[in-house]
Amino acid sequence: MTVTAATTVVSPDEQSGTIIDIGTGTAHDTVLSQQKQMVQQRLLKKENGKRWLPTALIWGDENAHQLWWEASNLDEFYSIRDEVNLLKRWAQDIARQVPDHSVLFDLGCGDVTKVIPLLNELERSGKHVHYYALDISRKPLESVLAKLPTTYQVVKYTGLWGTFDNLRAWCGNIQEPKWFLSLGSIFGNDEFQIATNDLRKWVSVMRPQDRMLLGLDGCDDDEKVWRSYNDTKDCWHRMIRNGLELSNKVLGHEWYRPEDWEVIGVTQRRSPTLTHQWVARATRVVQCEPLGLYLSPGEEIITNEWYKYGPDGMQKQFDAVGFANVGQWKSPSGPVYQYLLALA
Repeated sequence: MTVTAATTVVSPDEQSGTIIDIGTGTAHDTVLSQQKQMVQQRLLKKENGKRWLPTALIWGDENAHQLWWEASNLDEFYSIRDEVNLLKRWAQDIARQVPDHSVLFDLGCGDVTKVIPLLNELERSGKHVHYYALDISRKPLESVLAKLPTTYQVVKYTGLWGTFDNLRAWCGNIQEPKWFLSLGSIFGNDEFQIATNDLRKWVSVMRPQDRMLLGLDGCDDDEKVWRSYNDTKDCWHRMIRNGLELSNKVLGHEWYRPEDWEVIGVTQRRSPTLTHQWVARATRVVQCEPLGLYLSPGEEIITNEWYKYGPDGMQKQFDAVGFANVGQWKSPSGPVYQYLLALA
């Protein structure tokens, strides 16, 4: 599959299926550099008394993508099923909102089964759009593009290899209406201050004609949420440990050894929101002198966290960042929502 250098020219005749490297230099080097910076800021240093493994490392390589596919096919992992059902049910309604000659950016395109119903409807209705699938890993991006229909006539698609920061810089010269798709609980899915800080970054690059389609799981069932992440095949547990091992590579030192850590899932209520997090807890002294890292037995690292905000909680985020909620859809199979956002 062809990988080309970055360009911000949107050509309606561009062949579908190519990949554009939108990183500075190479996307691979850019991703590693940004991952290292995040780990240094959040893991090696305490933030509000806590250490964090950045979420980007949980999704940071091909092993993570494979484990994600395993998890997403399990019966207990309900959110993927509900997200797909939502877009199947409401694809026609959502597609009506998309102007002809729009550009769609899929922010983390690990599962194109979600977006295909929307693309199919845009094709059926004759809307000329260009769909860009963004991912930080090239091989999973190739796999995603290979799953898209080759029969489209008016829908074009291209892969973007890079980070969210790369995309915000890259898309600045595009004149067509831009739609940013966060279809699977990527943005808005965090502690309020962190979530709103992330959303403001997208507000800053949007114009009155642009939109964000933001999906979030609002499940309030403790047991259902617990089962979805603590799955029978240990997919999520293995994914978290894979991210911890990846941090060794990113930092250039083996600070993480599996035998020094237990990884546990924790579901709790932080009124009024249900949350689930994966925590790595040291079982012995962990020390890495080159990194200046020292942890006592029992010290914890938060590795991934999900906030199950319902519509009221999300509206507070939108109000805080200057978004107007101009459309809203609910999955027919569960409390998963898609919010259509414009500048207020």
